[in-house]
Amino acid sequence: MNRLLTFFQSRPPEEHRPDYYITPTRDFTQYTRDCEEKYWSKDTAFDWSQDIRKNLEENLENLPAGELMQLCRMVLPMVGEAIRSNSKQIIKHGLPCEEDALKAIAECLPAGDPAIAGALQVLAPLKQIHLPSVQFEDNLEILGSELIDLREQQRLGLFMSGAEVRACLSDAEKSMQQDQIISLEQKILETRQAYDRLRQKTKVEEARVREESCRKLKDFEASILHHMEATGALIRDILASDALPGDPGKMKIIKDLILHRQLRGLKDVANHALVVEQSAIAPLTMGIIHYKRHREIQEALTTFVNDEAKHSATFHRYLVEKLEAREFVSSLLIDGANKYMWMARFFPGLGMFLAVIVEAIGAATLEFFGNEKYMPDRLFQSISHTISQQDEKRHMDLCVAIYNELFRKGTRWERWRNKMSLNKIMQSVYGDKTEDHRLIQAFRAFGVESEYLFRHVVQRLSQQLTRISVYIEPDEIMQMIKGR
Repeated sequence: MNRLLTFFQSRPPEEHRPDYYITPTRDFTQYTRDCEEKYWSKDTAFDWSQDIRKNLEENLENLPAGELMQLCRMVLPMVGEAIRSNSKQIIKHGLPCEEDALKAIAECLPAGDPAIAGALQVLAPLKQIHLPSVQFEDNLEILGSELIDLREQQRLGLFMSGAEVRACLSDAEKSMQQDQIISLEQKILETRQAYDRLRQKTKVEEARVREESCRKLKDFEASILHHMEATGALIRDILASDALPGDPGKMKIIKDLILHRQLRGLKDVANHALVVEQSAIAPLTMGIIHYKRHREIQEALTTFVNDEAKHSATFHRYLVEKLEAREFVSSLLIDGANKYMWMARFFPGLGMFLAVIVEAIGAATLEFFGNEKYMPDRLFQSISHTISQQDEKRHMDLCVAIYNELFRKGTRWERWRNKMSLNKIMQSVYGDKTEDHRLIQAFRAFGVESEYLFRHVVQRLSQQLTRISVYIEPDEIMQMIKGR
C-alpha cells in the first residue's frame, strides 16, 4: 500500500546519500526467485550465473577497430573530464575518506592499480566499524516503512490478509490492526534506543579510526595523482591522433577505462529501470482504492502492481547481486511522484493518462536496451527484453482500456489538459538531462547517443497515444523535451 510514499517518506535527505543507496526494503532475494518460478517460463528465465564483467570484456575484445575507436571518441572525453575534476579535488582537499568517492577515482585508472587498491584497503577498518550502524539504520527504515503502511491501511479502512489488501470487515480485524501498530511502534522505539547506544559506544573509536585512515591515505596521494596524469596524457594522445594505440599495454588501459565506464553505465541504467518500476506501484495502488465499484479493474490493477513489484525485485537483485551497486532516487523524481500521487487521487482521468505515458516510456526504454545492438551485457539484455515483451504490452493494454472505458470524452478541455500534461511530463523526465547527466553518460558508455534513445522513446509514445485518440507527431514530442 502506497509503497512509493512509504519509500519516499523514509528516505534520508539527498545531500547525505552516496551516489547509490541500497533501498532497505524487505529481502528481495527469495521473492525474486519465487517470482521467476511463478512468472518466467523456462524459455525466458534469466541466467543469474553470468559474469557481467566478462560479458562486457568479451564484447570489447570482439569489437572491430572502427567501432572501438568510435566508442573511444564517446567515452574517453568523459574519463578525461573526470580525471581533471578528481585531480583538482585531491590537490585541494586530499584523497576522500569515503569508499564511494575512492571507487569513483578508481574508475579513472587502469584495473588493478596498486595505489588505489591500497587506499581502499586503508578504509576497510572504518567500514567494518560503521557496518553495524548501517544495519541499524536500514532496519529502522524498514520498520518505519511498515508502520506507515499500516497507518495508511487503517486510515483508509483497509486490512492486509497475506498479500491481499481488502476492506476491513470486522472489529476483530480492526483490533488486530491496532495491536500490530502498537507492537511496531514499540519495536521501533527499542531499535532506536539500541542504535543510539551503539552510536554512543562506537563514536570515539570511529572518530579515531577515521582520523588514522585519513592520515594513511596521504601516503597514496602522490602515486594516484601521478597515475591519473599519465592516464590523462594517454587519453589526450589518442583523441588528438584519432587512432588506437599500437602498444598492447596502452590498449589494455583504454579497454579498462571503457569497461569501468560501462559498469558504471549499467548501474545508472539499471537504477533508472528500477526507479521507473517502483514509481508505478503507488499510483496503481491508488487506482485499486479508487475503483471500489469496478471489481474487474481492481483485479487487473492488482495484477499490474504484482508485476511491477516483480520487476522491481528483478532489477534490485541485478543491482545488488551482480553489480554490488546502490539505488539512488533523485529529489526531483520524489517531488514529481508526490505531485503525481495527488493528481491521481483527485483527478483519476489525468492520473490514468499519465499512467499511459509512464508505461509507454518505460516499455520503450526496456525495449531499447533489450536489443543486443545497444546492450552488450546479455543478462540485462534478456531481463529488459523479457519484461518489455512479456509484461509491458499487457500493462499498456490495461491502461489504454481503462482510459478509453472511463475517461475518454473527446472534449476540448480533455485535449488541452492531455497536451499540457504530456509537455510537462516529457520535460520532467528528459528535459533536465544535459550531456553531463549520469543517464546520458551511461548511454554514451555503450556508444549510444541520447538522441537515438529519445527518438525511439518518442516514436513508441506517439504510437501508443493514438490508442487513446491523442494524435501527436514524434517531432513535436522531441520539441517538448527540448523545452521549445
